[in-house]
Amino acid sequence: MSIKEKNGIKEVALSDTVLPQKENIPENSEHLTEEKLTLQNISKAKKAMSPVSDSIEAEFHNKQIEAEILTLKEQLQANEQYLLNLTNAINTTNASVELNMDGNILNANKNFLKIMGYTAKDLLGKHHSILVDTSYSKSNAYQFFWNSLKKGIYQRDEFILTAKNGKLIWFLGSYNPIFDAQGKPYKILKIATDITLTKTQFLQLAVQADEKEKRSSELIIANKELAFQNKEKENRAAELIIANKELKFQNDQKEKRAEELIIANKELAIQSREKEKRAAELIIANKKLASEKILKEKRKVQKLKRAAELIVKNRELAYQEKRSSELTLANDELKKAQEELGSFSYSVSHDLRAPIRAINGYTQILIEDHADSIDDDGKKIIQAIINNSNKMGILIDDLLAFSKLGRKEVSSTNINMTSLVNGVINDITFEKGENTPIFEIEELAHSYGDPSLIKQVWINLISNAIKYSKYKPEIKIKITSTSQEDKIIYSLKDWGAGFDMTYYDKLFGVFQRLHSQEEFTGTGIGLAIVQKIVSRHSGTVWAESKLDEGATFYFSLPNIKH
Repeated sequence: MSIKEKNGIKEVALSDTVLPQKENIPENSEHLTEEKLTLQNISKAKKAMSPVSDSIEAEFHNKQIEAEILTLKEQLQANEQYLLNLTNAINTTNASVELNMDGNILNANKNFLKIMGYTAKDLLGKHHSILVDTSYSKSNAYQFFWNSLKKGIYQRDEFILTAKNGKLIWFLGSYNPIFDAQGKPYKILKIATDITLTKTQFLQLAVQADEKEKRSSELIIANKELAFQNKEKENRAAELIIANKELKFQNDQKEKRAEELIIANKELAIQSREKEKRAAELIIANKKLASEKILKEKRKVQKLKRAAELIVKNRELAYQEKRSSELTLANDELKKAQEELGSFSYSVSHDLRAPIRAINGYTQILIEDHADSIDDDGKKIIQAIINNSNKMGILIDDLLAFSKLGRKEVSSTNINMTSLVNGVINDITFEKGENTPIFEIEELAHSYGDPSLIKQVWINLISNAIKYSKYKPEIKIKITSTSQEDKIIYSLKDWGAGFDMTYYDKLFGVFQRLHSQEEFTGTGIGLAIVQKIVSRHSGTVWAESKLDEGATFYFSLPNIKH
């Protein structure tokens, strides 16, 4: 240890490596307490030595101060010798490390460097975490440990550090905060003793004790196993006696089997004779096959004739192409007829409303004014009239909607399809007790079309999906889109009743239904409306389904980028 004084600050070093430190004065040392008091007197003396006039009184005070300084220096030398003795005692038997309040290593004595396998150059300026396990240095416990030291809290325990070669070293010692004259900690002194050998021996003894306990328990289990095996041997002996009896029985059975085999050989002789007869029959069958080959050759000739006939038909098809222009004219006339038919259906549907209203009105009067004179059967009949007239009204409304599509002008614009579908879903209402559908909607591509008509397409498809899934425990509907070069394909998938693809041709027809009215209500016009709207947008609509496994409906619209 060496003590130097520079600008009124002491430098203390516990080993050969020296770093400047402020003086450390433990609170429980009488010598250090006296030194603190003398330093305070020096401070007062310095304040008293402010320049004054050359009066005799100032010179007298200066002499007094010089005498006090001389006395203080003598006391300081005695304290320095005391500290030197303490440091030598620590360095002789203990390992020590000095750290600043940030955890950086300021100094380490030879004992510590020898135990840990480091040199002073390896450690000076490095953080304390280099000496502990990486996982511990990142833990909350390590942070708490340093926070306590920064608060001046003394830490004493068994500590595990990691040597330079990776070996774990056990220390018994303490981390001691060092306080300045104001009582504030400014560095940490770790003093410890290497207890690795003792600790290792203790742990080995503990492991050996555990091994002995395990061995004793294993011996107990082994004894039980031996007892069990002896019982098993006795059981096996009894089983062998039974097995011998069974072998004797089996030998008797084999003798009986031998007699049966003699009889079986006689039967085989009879069967071989039968096979000879079968061989003769096969010869006759082969002759028949030869005649069939001749027939196949004749069929080949017929196929060649058929090919010649196909050539003639191809020539006829060429002739039919000439008639395509005639068919085009016929299609134009058909369009006009369809438009006239739409106008006719609109007027007919409109004219049918009045009789339906009259039927509803009169039956309502019967119920309200003549209910007492009508028996229960009559009331049921009247209610049936009302229900059917209501169905007729709905059918007329759907028919009017379908006929209007033929005359409605398509006003195309850019459609935000995701927003449109969400709006349709938000407008759907459900009665109490009905399952609420679970929708899975991907980000849908924008398209080009009439928003009001395309909204009707989504209303019809989503309503159908909910209706045909109502008997399922859970209603799930998935809506997606796929972009292609010139079109966008939208799809709606449900896991409902589905339909038989055998009847697919009827799916988009007017008044065509693939399920009974009692099972699922409807007029059979919804999908016809969907097809008509999509076709007016130069798109197509189709579907895929498996009965009782759900259905997927697709329709295409022009791609807005094209």
